[in-house]
Amino acid sequence: MTVPDFGELDPELARAEAALADGGALAGVRSALPDEAAAARFLNAVLADSGATPRLRRHAAGWRIVTLSAAAGAGDLAATASGLANLVAADGWRRVKQCSRPGCVATFIDRTNGVTRRYCRDHSRHEIPLGKGMSPPRPTTSAADDRPASQP
Repeated sequence: MTVPDFGELDPELARAEAALADGGALAGVRSALPDEAAAARFLNAVLADSGATPRLRRHAAGWRIVTLSAAAGAGDLAATASGLANLVAADGWRRVKQCSRPGCVATFIDRTNGVTRRYCRDHSRHEIPLGKGMSPPRPTTSAADDRPASQP
């Protein structure tokens, strides 16, 4: 699969990521994963309820967007859910992830080229507690820091 052009999917995709994380209208998508068919059914229901016209459909090669007739008055939720649907159509569900930190239920969109991100924004790998026997990285110093203080 190719890496989607996230610039073309934003700002809707950024709003979708926030909606997945806050437990709002897209919380059912988060709880349905990793069952992609169930997540797609829930996302399609959100799309329908919000007046959005696209729907996700599974095809032999993956997920595709099918556009229905336009609905009048589709608002922010429609655009948000549509952004998520476009991501899934471009790259499947593999980029919609739950934070790997124990106890964290945050959902996020993995925008890395290799789909390697494991933690939400609040728990980036740099903030994960060190395991037993591990030490924190040593601070770096410049050559100027190593020189003795000048004497008057």
